[in-house]
Amino acid sequence: MSATALSLCPVANEAALKLEYVGQHLQNVPAPAAIVDVAVVRRNCRLMLEAADAMKVSFRAHIKTHKTIDMTSLQVGEASRPVKLVASTVAEIEHVLPWLLECKAQGREINILYGLPLSPSTIPRLSAVARLLGEGCLGLFVDHPAQLKFIEASHESWPGRVPIWVQIDVGYHREGVPAGSKQLADVAYALVAAEHTHLAGVYTHMGHSYSVSSPEEALEFMSKELVGLEEGALDFLKIAGAHRSKDAKAEKVVLSMGATPTATSVQNLLENNQGAEKYRDMINKINQSFAVELHAGVYPVMDMQQLATRARPIESSNNPTKSLLSYSDLGLRMLVEVASLYLDRGSKPEALIAAGSIALGREPCKSYDGFGVVSPWPQQHGGHYDPEGSKTGWIIGRISQEHGVLTWEGPKEHMRELEIGQKLLVWPNHACIASANFGWYCVVDTDSSEPEKVVDVWLRCRGW
Repeated sequence: MSATALSLCPVANEAALKLEYVGQHLQNVPAPAAIVDVAVVRRNCRLMLEAADAMKVSFRAHIKTHKTIDMTSLQVGEASRPVKLVASTVAEIEHVLPWLLECKAQGREINILYGLPLSPSTIPRLSAVARLLGEGCLGLFVDHPAQLKFIEASHESWPGRVPIWVQIDVGYHREGVPAGSKQLADVAYALVAAEHTHLAGVYTHMGHSYSVSSPEEALEFMSKELVGLEEGALDFLKIAGAHRSKDAKAEKVVLSMGATPTATSVQNLLENNQGAEKYRDMINKINQSFAVELHAGVYPVMDMQQLATRARPIESSNNPTKSLLSYSDLGLRMLVEVASLYLDRGSKPEALIAAGSIALGREPCKSYDGFGVVSPWPQQHGGHYDPEGSKTGWIIGRISQEHGVLTWEGPKEHMRELEIGQKLLVWPNHACIASANFGWYCVVDTDSSEPEKVVDVWLRCRGW
């Protein structure tokens, strides 16, 4: 087996990290640090699985946001459920491989996808994983006929026939090909000619759904995504359907759709929302011919970008005390430390934190002009900047590599006083990017009697 990410970019020592951090109060954790609230993650993961079950569709967890075994386990749920995953790097797959082998030994169904169209340099590592997991457990994405030629040329490296997932473009224009295109037809003809692959599903990512601003818009995007995916599948199967008939084990083609706004919007169909019946009927109808599947990644922790989509209401119509998409549903915060104060050097009071773009990302958010929002912590409740509310509080107004500049927004007479050396918790704009330069998460549990203490450390994989 060729070198893996685990050997080229090893993770930290888990036992040493737990000895260092578990039991520590957040105020004593060195900053910057990535803090996950497992109570929020458990709740968000449960809601997604419950919605998929209620709609009689399956769910595939994307692990690119967190890259941990621990959160992956929460995403797929209890041991009676299949383990359906998608990953963006080979390293992520290798990182969770030991856990996947444990799940397989327990009799759980394993189905993991490598989330980019196949490139030749990934074949040695991916085929090694496939041999360990067994035939049918690792699926590959294609959107060009040359990718199938690479698989055919390396067929002796794979354990049996390789499950193929065709990527359909429904308007985001990242990866994938649209229905009706010559390239999609070329992929179908190449699959018909291939001897060592079989069609498992079609897949799309509607990343432009981040532009939505209400549950109604999110559901409309979801319906367009699913219809576009169905059109692509029907177009593809006009050519490749005969190929599937050669496979005695052929089942329904899977239609895998999702970005977190559209995937979470399905949860709205469990509420008493106007028009919910129309969308439920659409999903049920398509599910008769295909196997509809949802996929999403950032939903366990959410972030400011997701909050800005308003893909779910703030609270449940069935239970007004139940939060659906509010600040209390954000499960990732970045611990930062105030390094200096500049209260009179410009039109707004400012402060410096020792954390910049490599700890917080430089991702924009459509709801406000900043790179993160300072939470009320250590207060459990209290005022903070809300783009759709008070618009008063500290935000990360400017950012450099290791420097973040906090700016006070709103009336100066209401300013929250800061001190040099003070620890703050910041809600990032984009959780996937904010986490990228951290090797582990410090985990707290706000459902516990000591919500300010670290209860665990979760290792993130590194590399590609």
